[in-house]
Amino acid sequence: MEHTHSHGHITRNITRAFVWGIGLNISFTLIEFILGYYYNSLALIADASHNLSDVASLILSLIGFRLAQKAASKLYTYGYKKSTILASLINSVVLVFIVIGILREAIERLNTLPEVGGIGIIITAGIGIIINTVSAFLFFKNQKNDINIRGAFIHLLVDALVSVGVVISGIIILYTNIKVIDPIISIIIALIIALTTWNILKESLRLIIDAVPKDINYNKIESIVNTIPEVINVHHMHIWAISSNINGLTAHIIVDKSNFQKIEIIKREIKNILSENNIQHSTLEFEFSDEECMTENCH
Repeated sequence: MEHTHSHGHITRNITRAFVWGIGLNISFTLIEFILGYYYNSLALIADASHNLSDVASLILSLIGFRLAQKAASKLYTYGYKKSTILASLINSVVLVFIVIGILREAIERLNTLPEVGGIGIIITAGIGIIINTVSAFLFFKNQKNDINIRGAFIHLLVDALVSVGVVISGIIILYTNIKVIDPIISIIIALIIALTTWNILKESLRLIIDAVPKDINYNKIESIVNTIPEVINVHHMHIWAISSNINGLTAHIIVDKSNFQKIEIIKREIKNILSENNIQHSTLEFEFSDEECMTENCH
């Protein structure tokens, strides 16, 4: 009961963080788009476009997170847990298209520099720094072990840093009237988005096709299991991500027939070791050393 209560508390906190993050960013994105067009600032419009993608990202992430809480069924035997990885993948792909759009517009503006209002950019981006920092802080505690929440956290943190860049752009334009800084800052913004998106995109693709999660070392897990005195060998081991924060493993464990009475004890020991190494769900099949099927080639 205590574990269930704790899990429910965490779920409510994360849901509340998403709702607040979505609300704050929708409000700021609308303001930034309006002022970006009013002051003719591509840097503001680029930042607003990124913020808009973050709103979509937060909504998708929230949907994925809530779906992952749904119970398993006979049709969806793992429930909807992988939806968090799918949400992360979709968000990353959307950001790639956002980057392409910003770069294209920035390059066009390098050839034809418009008038840009500096003071408006400074004030708007300054508000953005506060909103994005507060929004990112909401996800700080729960982002370390979940790629879906980490994606939301990184996007918001990058937004805060990008807004700092936009403020610098506004100050330079205000005091020097060097208008070329606006598209240059926009290009820098696009590159920052691309760099921060790449790792999440790559990891999402890996997890969606059931590759071993990057924070798990296959050889290390195999070695640790083999160090248990009663274990002769482990083979047919598969490790994959069930969701963005739950990993699974299946394996065949070979033991001596004399350890038949200790199978449950050995199983608990292995499962505890796996749990300590970020593998929360494991299915183990035991074989005896004198059985015919005990090599890596058996099925």
